[in-house]
Amino acid sequence: MSCVLLVARDPSTATLAERALSAGGHEVITVRSCDAAIRSLFNVCIDAAVVDSAIGEEEVKEFCSWLRSGNESYPIVFLTPAGARWLADLLPVDLERDEIVAKPCGGKEIRRAVEKTLDSAEGARPEVISVGNLVLNRTSHELRGDGVTVQLTPTEFRLMYYLIQRRGSIVSAKELLEKVWEFFPGTGSSELVRSHMRNLRNKLRIVAEGADLVQTVPRRGYRLL
Repeated sequence: MSCVLLVARDPSTATLAERALSAGGHEVITVRSCDAAIRSLFNVCIDAAVVDSAIGEEEVKEFCSWLRSGNESYPIVFLTPAGARWLADLLPVDLERDEIVAKPCGGKEIRRAVEKTLDSAEGARPEVISVGNLVLNRTSHELRGDGVTVQLTPTEFRLMYYLIQRRGSIVSAKELLEKVWEFFPGTGSSELVRSHMRNLRNKLRIVAEGADLVQTVPRRGYRLL
């Protein structure tokens, strides 16, 4: 069962989409604003989002930017007036994985669009991710390199995956607490980051012949080399 975040201010649109998605076996989390959507993502994991453009162009753009800034790029189904679907600049649409459903529409149209994006996203996700001579397995959470394999914990996997996504860039402890641990902004302890980073570094040294692949940048954060 997939979990879908529905962002819709209009009650009739929300009810229509909720019923159709629930009938298709999807779990639906409904919120009425993008701020509420962001807050909900600190407590739940989703597979896709449905966003009604009627909540406002700038709000939609801000939310989509936030949604795509983490270690996953969730597919989005945009509900928009028929004329707006031809104005690409109005919506932050990823043409390779998102869908646009013109309103007025039926619940089945929304469900079909969501399921299409889910199928595309699943097919596009590689089983393994390579970084230099290392290979990270998304399913088993194994990290392999130089003939040696180590097992990562779920948190270590998420941390490693996020560092790979930001390879070469400095990521702060605050950012990691929000994006990897999904703490609400301004909460969480940097000691939690340091502890897990220390464990991950030890495992990286095992598979990288002793090399320290994570650099600590004083007072700024960490960088995967």
